[in-house]
Amino acid sequence: MLGLKYLIAITKREYAEQYLEFFNRQGVKGVLSKLCNGTATDTILNYFSLEKTEKVMFETVIKEDQIGELVKGLLLEMNINAVGNGIALFIAMDSLGGVSSLKYFTGDASVEKKENVMEKESKSVLIITVVDKGNTGVVMDAARSAGASGGTVVKAKGTGAEIAKFFGVSISDEKEMVYIVAKRENRDAIMHAIMQKAGSNTDAHGVIFSLPVEGVIGIKGFEEA
Repeated sequence: MLGLKYLIAITKREYAEQYLEFFNRQGVKGVLSKLCNGTATDTILNYFSLEKTEKVMFETVIKEDQIGELVKGLLLEMNINAVGNGIALFIAMDSLGGVSSLKYFTGDASVEKKENVMEKESKSVLIITVVDKGNTGVVMDAARSAGASGGTVVKAKGTGAEIAKFFGVSISDEKEMVYIVAKRENRDAIMHAIMQKAGSNTDAHGVIFSLPVEGVIGIKGFEEA
C-alpha cells in the first residue's frame, strides 16, 4: 500500500481546540473528531481522587514521513505522555478509494508507495467510509450489493477548509463514519460499489479507505478466515 498511516489520538475533551491547532501547524489535513469517554471505574477514580474524564478522539491519515515530527510535537508540545493526557497510535493503511480519498487527507502532496507486509498476511480488512450526515443508508446499500454483511455507524466532525476547497462545493462538517469488516477478496468490489453510489462525486461526498485486520471474532464465517 501507499506510504500512509492511520493516526488515532485520544485526549481530554478540554484539549480539543489545542489539538486541532496542533494538527493544523503540522500540516495534517482532513482530521475527524468524535466525542467519547474514559472507562476507568468509579472505584479507581475515587481511589486516586480523580473525576470521570470526557474524551475526544481524532482520526486522520498521514504520510509516513510526517510521523517523526508528529511524535516529537505530541511529546514536547502536547505533553501527551503525561498521566491521563492521552494516547496516540499509528496503523498501516491497506488501500484508498481513488485519488479523491488520498487528496482529502494529504492534499496535493505525493506519496511514495511502499510494501505492506500486513496487507499480504491479513485475510480481512476494515473498510471505513466518511460521508456527509444522512448518507449512511446509501453506503450500506452499496456495500451489501457487493457482499458486505453489515456495518457500524459513528458520528464525527470534519475539520479543515482544504476539504471544501478541494471538492469545490460546500461540504458539511457534520460527518458520519461507516465501519465495515470484510474479507480481503471482497474488499475491492465493496469499495468500488461505495465509490459509485456515495463517492466524492455524489451528494454524499464520500471518502473510502481500508485498514488490515489481523483477526476477527464474532462474525460468522470470519473466524476461520
